[in-house]
Amino acid sequence: MKKKRILSDFALLSIFYVVLGAILLGWPELSGRMICYAFGAVLIVAGLLRGVRYFLRDEQQGMARRDLAAAVTLCAGGIFLLARPDTVLSLLPFAFGLLLIAGCGGKLQAAADLKRIGSGLWIPALVLGLLSLALGVVLLVQPFTAAMVLARFIGASVILEGLENLAAQPIFQRRLDEHYGD
Repeated sequence: MKKKRILSDFALLSIFYVVLGAILLGWPELSGRMICYAFGAVLIVAGLLRGVRYFLRDEQQGMARRDLAAAVTLCAGGIFLLARPDTVLSLLPFAFGLLLIAGCGGKLQAAADLKRIGSGLWIPALVLGLLSLALGVVLLVQPFTAAMVLARFIGASVILEGLENLAAQPIFQRRLDEHYGD
């Protein structure tokens, strides 16, 4: 019984991966909105739980833990994600672009430092730094296109993961048979 449950859970998870990947691949803008809705709902639930926790604790604990402030902040963030998913999605590529460009500085510094000490590893560090710079600039200049490409890439990767899991199912079945002695 336990073996069948494991196999059915594994197969369902693999099928879920394929379906999720197909959604990301086919409708990347819809999938981004759905992620915002789901994350917004999680934030609101977490905020409500923190609010309830605030009122269930005694005065000393409530003041020390700042649960009410956290509850308001979490709920506000969740409401914003639910009400304005397009705004959030339009800002994400820009924010990631800035982070990549900021990280580029550290990589270029590392490349320069490696060159100064005579290490041959400065070239890969330089290439990675320039790659970060290029990707950051692309995200700043073409954020919508970059976001759609990224969503599609993730979708294709998730589909591949699901198909690999389904292909591995017979091997997994044999291993379970050996373990459980079916």
